[in-house]
Amino acid sequence: MKVRRNIASLPARTSKETWSAIVKLITGTDSVDATQLEAATSVLCSAIADEHSALVPIVVKGSSSRLVIYTVHGADAMEVGLAVDKLSWNPTASNTWAMTVPCSQEDVEWMSKALKERAPRITVHDFNEKPDADVEPVSSVAEVEIDWTAMDRA
Repeated sequence: MKVRRNIASLPARTSKETWSAIVKLITGTDSVDATQLEAATSVLCSAIADEHSALVPIVVKGSSSRLVIYTVHGADAMEVGLAVDKLSWNPTASNTWAMTVPCSQEDVEWMSKALKERAPRITVHDFNEKPDADVEPVSSVAEVEIDWTAMDRA
């Protein structure tokens, strides 16, 4: 299941305040490797400031639902306000959580290098391309045939 949250950013919040709101949303007392989120602050503030996450979401995956986070900018951010609906689960509570963040193509290399050292659970991708980790496997569906004439024969 996919759950969406919209988080007001510039000018309602600075990039750092936006990142702090995201961290608060996705963490709890049982979070695993939450220090990586703090270690990634400067890199992800830069990504948020570029506003790509307004069109391509920040995605958090773990052992439960997939969370997609869109940032809202400009006059729309003022309308959305600072409130963020809480989640019914903690996406960073399992050892399997990971995050992907969109960024500019020219920033992918330096951001990836910085995150690999500071926060290996977080990756960036060119906002024009779907990240490999976000490709959903095609599930097979059993074919069902219904004999509509069976009721007539009964």
